[in-house]
Amino acid sequence: MMGPPNPGETREKKPSFRGRLRASRLALWWKSLLHDYAEACREVAQGIRQRPLKAGLYLSLLAGAVSCSLRNPSEASFDSSLLEASGTLLLLSPWTRSSSSEKHTQRLMVLRNRGQLRVQNLAFFSLLYEAPYDAGADLYQAHCKYLKPRWTDFPSLVLDVGFWGRWWVLHSRMQNSDINNEEFQYLPGHLKTISFNDLHSETNEKLFDEKYKAVILTEEQIQEADGENQGQLHS
Repeated sequence: MMGPPNPGETREKKPSFRGRLRASRLALWWKSLLHDYAEACREVAQGIRQRPLKAGLYLSLLAGAVSCSLRNPSEASFDSSLLEASGTLLLLSPWTRSSSSEKHTQRLMVLRNRGQLRVQNLAFFSLLYEAPYDAGADLYQAHCKYLKPRWTDFPSLVLDVGFWGRWWVLHSRMQNSDINNEEFQYLPGHLKTISFNDLHSETNEKLFDEKYKAVILTEEQIQEADGENQGQLHS
């Protein structure tokens, strides 16, 4: 049989003085923190009401910075853009392929295969630059701090700038990649440049439409053609 319960065990265990002091301090800290945040939000709302244009400018800058950060291109996106550019040039004939586009793309492909391309993410934009050695190279020149490139040489090593989801130098070099300017270097000066009117003139459009019209001959043209045919038969 079980004996009567111990009176000491039935009593609830009261928290100690140290525990109550710690709980009160924690509650006071949270209360002060919420009060500070409420005051800060109240001041921000008051500042927006007093200066709406300035607040709108700050919000626009903040939204633009967040958008640039979210659309900042990565190293994987550069590899994809470079492979796409290389595939586009391979589909073109060597006679119509732009030499500047081909040289720039081939240089990037060589550096990529050597492991000398680095991408530095700067939150709002990215920089692609050329490194002297591969990241896994175990050479003395690669580890010696006195032989590494200086910061003053960094601008000359930058190859591309990534911003708003695009690598702009590669994009500009691929513009008109299907036009070989060397093919027209022996033409006269007035034939090397083509204006907008030369490609979109009303005369060219009218001539293009008239070639599909039916040929209508007048009676004089028919009689003249018959006379010529009879003369050829008698001769």
